[in-house]
Amino acid sequence: MKIKILKYLSLFSISIIVLIAYLSLIGIETDKFNNQIKSKVIQTNKNLDFDLKKIKLTLDPINFNINAKTVGATIYYSKRPIQLEYLKTQFSLSSFIKNKIISTDVEIVTRSILINDLIKFIRAINNKPELFVLDQVIENGYIILDASLSFDDKGNLKNDYEINGLLKDGKIDFLKKNVFENINFNFNLKKDNFSFEQIKFSNNKINFFSDSLIFEKKKDGFFVKGDIKNNRSKLNKDLIKLLNLDIMENYVENVNFDSINKFSFEIDNKFKFENIILSSDINIDELKYKKPDLIDSYFSDINDIILFKDHKIKVVYKNNNLSAEGEGKIQIEEATDIIKYFIKQKNKELSFSSNLFLKNINLKTLDFLRNFFPQLSDTINLQNQKLKIDYKNNNLFFSGSGKFRIDKDYEEIK
Repeated sequence: MKIKILKYLSLFSISIIVLIAYLSLIGIETDKFNNQIKSKVIQTNKNLDFDLKKIKLTLDPINFNINAKTVGATIYYSKRPIQLEYLKTQFSLSSFIKNKIISTDVEIVTRSILINDLIKFIRAINNKPELFVLDQVIENGYIILDASLSFDDKGNLKNDYEINGLLKDGKIDFLKKNVFENINFNFNLKKDNFSFEQIKFSNNKINFFSDSLIFEKKKDGFFVKGDIKNNRSKLNKDLIKLLNLDIMENYVENVNFDSINKFSFEIDNKFKFENIILSSDINIDELKYKKPDLIDSYFSDINDIILFKDHKIKVVYKNNNLSAEGEGKIQIEEATDIIKYFIKQKNKELSFSSNLFLKNINLKTLDFLRNFFPQLSDTINLQNQKLKIDYKNNNLFFSGSGKFRIDKDYEEIK
């Protein structure tokens, strides 16, 4: 008798172990709880609905929980659909036995969906004005979401949510003036903190890259900080307009450059930018600068296009003020010379200070000099000059030392 009892107990134990192993590793599929889940969801929000496939249940014997997962489901809000890759949740074994599922944690992974469809879906839930603006400016893009959500007993979403995902091939058009396209990035969204990584996009045929971009929620908007860089590209006037560098627009052309930039700014709920701070290290392979008319009043034989080559520039932009400090080669006439400079733009006023090392340049003879030197020719030739040039309030000041020639022989001059 004892042997039979032990045999039955052994068989029963082995059966339980096999059953637990089967339920843990393979699980079972059922649609028994679909109506119960839908009913619970509708009680929470009448506009929300699911189209569920069979649910696969697997056992977590250590924590006495059951994992539930359904593949290929569709979620609806006000009849707007979002296709899901899968929906996964976890509930206690006791609630399963009682046939009353209680779940507070849900993981949702979507399929690749059009970002405009997602915005329309969210607008059906909460139609904020900024969502309408996004719907108007975003023209293209696909998004995949992996959301971990927690709910309270009443079905309200808790603030400890986390959403990961990626966006591919996005395109944003701001009022048909500035188009950002080929937008790709990964993202992580939490309450009051949004972070983006491995960002790529293009604007005006310039390809940009960024390691990270962080949005921190403030009272009426966000504080944004990040970095951005670009490989060797050509700068065009549309980007100059975007940066609000109106004075440069009329003079600069054919700029080949690469840059590394760090920035921060505040943006409110109406997409208004404030407190913009930008720090940039720029390498310019070539820049062509149209000669300002003022130069003709002082110098002769200056090229119509002043050529800058191999320049390294440090740029700081803060409170609508721009400053740039750099050094490189400059070609004013035939020879190539060296220039160091500091440029400052405050509101619409431009000031310029530079140290220029010139092998040869011709200075126009001004009328007041003829009062002292009647025999002067029309030009004064300067060689090996170390010049200090300042431009401010539409006035040009310069001083220096080197050789000059009024008639036949060169002399030293300061």
